[in-house]
Formats: sequence, C-alpha cells, structure tokens
Amino acid sequence: MYTKVFGIAAAALLVLGPIAGPSAHAQGFGMLGKKAVTINRLLPPTVNLKGKRIRVEATAAAVQNTSTQVEALLRTKLVTLIQKDPRFILSETSPQTVLKFTVTNVYIDQYTTGAGANQTHSAHGKIEVAYQAIDVATSQALDSENLVQEVGYDPKGGLLNFSLDKTKRAAEGSENEARDQMVDGIVSQMARRIAPLDQPFDAPLPTKKLEPISALAVAHRWGAVEEQAEKLDKFPKPEDDSYRQYLVALAKEAQAYDLTREANDFDLGKRNDITPKQADDDFNHAQKYLDDAAEIYKEILTANSKEKEFRAGDTRTEEAVAIYAKIVRYKEENAKAEASLVAAKEHASKSVSVGRPTPAGPGAQQSPLEQVLSFCSKGIAVESIKEYIQSPDFLADAKTTSYRFSFARDSIRLNDVCKANAPALQKLIRDRLGSGGPRPAANKQP
Repeated sequence: MYTKVFGIAAAALLVLGPIAGPSAHAQGFGMLGKKAVTINRLLPPTVNLKGKRIRVEATAAAVQNTSTQVEALLRTKLVTLIQKDPRFILSETSPQTVLKFTVTNVYIDQYTTGAGANQTHSAHGKIEVAYQAIDVATSQALDSENLVQEVGYDPKGGLLNFSLDKTKRAAEGSENEARDQMVDGIVSQMARRIAPLDQPFDAPLPTKKLEPISALAVAHRWGAVEEQAEKLDKFPKPEDDSYRQYLVALAKEAQAYDLTREANDFDLGKRNDITPKQADDDFNHAQKYLDDAAEIYKEILTANSKEKEFRAGDTRTEEAVAIYAKIVRYKEENAKAEASLVAAKEHASKSVSVGRPTPAGPGAQQSPLEQVLSFCSKGIAVESIKEYIQSPDFLADAKTTSYRFSFARDSIRLNDVCKANAPALQKLIRDRLGSGGPRPAANKQP
C-alpha cells in the first residue's frame, strides 16, 4: 500500500512539476530574514541662511481662544531648537534673519463613539501657519510657505498623521495630546526649512541572482552597486527586472544623500578641502541623482505594482525632489536680491566718493547730514545709507565740516526728506557722533 501511494505521489510530481512552481525562482526580497541596509538620508534646508543671528516673531491672525496660546508655544519651542543649534545665535536687537510666522487657523474637535464600557474618545486637530524667513539687509523673503499640520482621528477620513515612520500614532482621546502633536509637527516643519535633516532609514535588498550586488550595498559601495546593476542583463520578466532597477534607483538615491552631506558640510565650514564651485557641483549632481532615482521608482511601481517595498523609495525621492526644486528657486531669487543690494551699495559708494560737488573752500564740503539727505532724495536703499553712517567716511565728513547734530533743525529736515526712515537714521547719526564724532567749541552749521 505504501509503495502504491508513493508511486502515485511521485507520478503527480512528475506531471505537475515542483510544488512551489515558477515563483520559487522569482526575484524578490525574500520571505524570511530579509536583508536590509541602513542609509543616512540627509535633506538640506530649504534656504541656507547666511545670516546666523536670528530673531523669531510670532503672531496669530485667527481670533480664537487657543490661538494666542498656540502662538506662544510655537515660538517657545522654535526658540529652544535654535538655541540648541550651534549654527545660529538668537539676537533680538541686531538680527540678520527674522523668522516670522502667523497662526492663521487652529482648531481641535473631540468625538465620542459607542456607549457605556465601549465608549471611546478621539481628537482631531488642524493648525495652519504662514511662515517666512526675512533677510534683514535686503528685506527680501528668503523663504515663504503655508505650513499645515493635521493630527488625530477624522470621522470622515479615519486616522491622520501617517508618515514613513509607521510607529508614529495619531492622537487619540486627548485634546492636549492632539495640540502637542500639532505644535511639534509645525515646529519640525519650520526647523527643517532652516537646518538640514538627518533621517536614517532601512532599505530592503533583493536576494537570489541579485545577492552579490546586494552585498555591495551592505558595504555602502553605491557606485559599484549602480554600475553592476546597470551592466547586468535584464531579466525576461518585468516583475523580476524591477528588482534590478530598484538597486539602480537605491544606489543613485544613496549617492545623492552622500553628495548633499558633503555640500552641507562645506556650508557649515566643516570642509575646507573643497571650493564653493565643487560644493555647488555636488548639489547639482545630487539633484540629478534624485531626479533619476525618482523616475526609476515610478517605473518599477508600474511594472510591479504588487511590491509594496518600492513605495517608500517613491515617497522619499518625491519629497526630496520637491525640496531641491524649492532650494534652486530660492537661490535664484536670492541671487537677484543680492545683486540689487550690491548695485545699491556701489551707487551709494560712488555718491560718497565722487558724486559730491567739488568744494570751493574748507566750508563748502557737504556735511554728513547733507549726504544722508541727498541719498534719501535719490531713493538709495536705507540699508546702504546706514552703511554710510557706520563707515569711516561719515566720521571723516563730520570732522571736516565740524558737524554736530541739531535736534531742533536737523530732525525736521530728516523727517521731510527721509520720511518713514527718518527716526532710525536720526538715532544712528546721533549714536555715531556720540561714539567718536567731533565736538568742537565753535559749531559751523551747514
């Protein structure tokens, strides 16, 4: 009987082939003990703030009971983060950059479902913030964005606040917890716009025929991974070949983050062995790698839609590509603003050095006040006028003309010509003269 049964089973195997079928040889990440590699993902800040002295200004546009509390809490947490970052210095009196944000909308709703012992409570909250980073010297917006953070349980759409970190749970059952998550989320978004974000992640690696190339990935030899995966013959089945292409995309993505780190270290002054051009080239190469990786991820998702592991790469690169696009846009806009400022400074410098009338005698040279009034009337940028007042030329002109500020007369002239800038210029002139200006006994007014 045993022999007969065994013979039947053997015959069935010969007819049907291996029990596992063709899928036993299919490419994939493996079922048990998946191999993975940890990649240190570095996302650069939206704007590289050259002005490291920072002031934080917070307001609330929404007339709600909680808006002022949230506004104060946001500012406190952002200030605390800045204090911990050695790149930046908090400065209320002489900032180079002002971080401004306005809470435009904030609410938290609570829901109760069930009854008795089965009753549960959940909270759903949303906060919207208009954010800007302003360069004080040019009054230009270096960065501007409407930030939104939504958390909790929405009866219409279910759980919110999912991210790549699947361990992060949505707020439930507590209004305070919902508010804390909203505030932390917005602060995190603002902080990411001024400082680089280190975000390690684990990426699965294909097995079977791709095992040797995956071993190179474990060793972080990403250039070799890209080269070997591209040289390897395509698999006949698109589903199998998607894993080969996945290794190409992952290698490009990892190399992009390495180049980004090098460029970021240069910006932080940690790399003196590369030039500004090399740092710019690193950034551009990183952007190209990310563009290529994003395109490949989308292709393999189409070819193998059942492989869920591909989706994380698509999400990562889509986010990174958007950040890089914003960085490039702001670089272009800020370059224009800086060029405008340089032109204004050059114009002011020429006016100071060669633009004044040739004096007919010792008393005919323009006083520093006359210079300031001339600049105002010609529409010179107020920051350029301030630079003149703070320059040695100002004190030299004051000494040559024996000038002293007359509050009764000069304040009126400043107000008439310099308009809204008059109070700030008047204070700067008086402070400057008080810290080194001449105080002759005989005052020769212009």
